[in-house]
Amino acid sequence: MLMKKIYVDIISEKERKLHQLQADAESAVDIVTRAISGLELVNQEIEDTKSEIDEYISRLTEQRDTLVHNQKRNCVVIKNFSKLLAVDEAEEESETAS
Repeated sequence: MLMKKIYVDIISEKERKLHQLQADAESAVDIVTRAISGLELVNQEIEDTKSEIDEYISRLTEQRDTLVHNQKRNCVVIKNFSKLLAVDEAEEESETAS
């Protein structure tokens, strides 16, 4: 009879241990699942931030291109006005010499 009681106690102890291990495993899986979800959220925020940065880069590039275009146009205007001034100065010099 003592042997049967010891056997039952061992089985009960092992069942309690099994239940505890199952609970520990479920808890560990839950922790990992939450960690994965957290990392996915972080990755989504990173992706959103990259998209915002790409949009800013695109808009800044457009503005820079416009500035470069305007600067080139201004250089052409300056060059043309400089030629006109040079012609006007040459005419004035020629009139003064006559």
